[in-house]
Amino acid sequence: MKKDDNLKRAMEEFKDFQPSEEQIEIIEGLTGAYSDKSEDDIFVEIIKVNEQMESEMTPEEYEAIFEKLNSIRPMLNEEQLKKLDRILYILGRD
Repeated sequence: MKKDDNLKRAMEEFKDFQPSEEQIEIIEGLTGAYSDKSEDDIFVEIIKVNEQMESEMTPEEYEAIFEKLNSIRPMLNEEQLKKLDRILYILGRD
C-alpha cells in the first residue's frame, strides 16, 4: 500500500508540469548527445553537471532537484532504482 501512496504523491507533484518548448528541445538534445555514451561516461557527465548546478543555484533550488529525484522513486523499476542510488551515492547524497 505504501508504494501506491508514494506513486500517487509523485504523480500529484508532476500533474501540472508542462515543459516549455525550450525544455523539450534541451531534453531532445541531451537524448541525442548521450545516446551513444556508456553508462560510466554518463555518470561522469552527471558529476560535471552537478558541480555546475551547485555553483549556479541557490541552496534551496539545488536541494529541490534532489527532492524531485527522490519523488520519482515509486515510478522506477528495480534496475532504475539501483542506478538512481548509484548517482546519489556518487554525488554524496545517499
